[in-house]
Amino acid sequence: IFGAVFESTLNPETRRSGGMHYTSIENIHKVIDPLFLDDLRAEFETIKEAKQENVRKAKLLEFQNKLASLKFLDPACGSGNFLTETYISLRRLENEALEIVNQGQIMLDVGDVIKVSIGQFYGIEINDFAVTVAKTALWIAESQMMKQTEDIVHMDLDFLPLKSYANIIEANALRIDWNTVIPKEKLHYIMGNPPFVGHQWRSKGQVSDMDEVFADFGNYGKLDYVASWFKKSADMITKTTIRSAFVATNSLVQGESVATMWKPFFTMISFTR
Repeated sequence: IFGAVFESTLNPETRRSGGMHYTSIENIHKVIDPLFLDDLRAEFETIKEAKQENVRKAKLLEFQNKLASLKFLDPACGSGNFLTETYISLRRLENEALEIVNQGQIMLDVGDVIKVSIGQFYGIEINDFAVTVAKTALWIAESQMMKQTEDIVHMDLDFLPLKSYANIIEANALRIDWNTVIPKEKLHYIMGNPPFVGHQWRSKGQVSDMDEVFADFGNYGKLDYVASWFKKSADMITKTTIRSAFVATNSLVQGESVATMWKPFFTMISFTR
């Protein structure tokens, strides 16, 4: 809803020149499911099959800690749809784990029963209003998932969303060092839906952005503006275990773009599954 509201505030020319596009929940999952969520769900299902209750409980608590350790970056986060849906997906898994561990009983010592937090999610966005919308969306999602956890542990949990820090940075993602937002040593996944702007419609500012991003390429030819996020991502994940996936135009895998962009990328990164 917030994504649709934010997009409706922009006139068509602003949206076109900035390449701003709302991403549906369905399309978000086309990115995040194969990137990490399918594997997490499969791991969760395997843990549930453990025969001994004490072993199953211990593994579920380990799994919960694993969920809480993951860090995500959307370097073109807009109104925060990718970050919010990813947070909700992890919290649903966490709540399922808590439901099995709790077995419908009232928890006498709740403590830090919730491990997954919005502090695991980082975003970069150039539009100041979108930054505010993204933070608010995460706070609302946090409140909603807290209520679901309360129903599982049968206790009221102390919650004030504004004390939770949403790591959404207002900046030009192509001009900022992403390591200043979150160091690559702490990051696990990069994802999002960067701006779509064809090479023939790039503004002077966008050309300048690409000149800086592709400085070590020499010539980036007719690559679309969205290719800049792939390049920055490639720079970030080189010699790390970080995995990345973006929504993008099919122009990046057709024609001269293939040799211009992907050939250098394959020399930079070891692509492993």
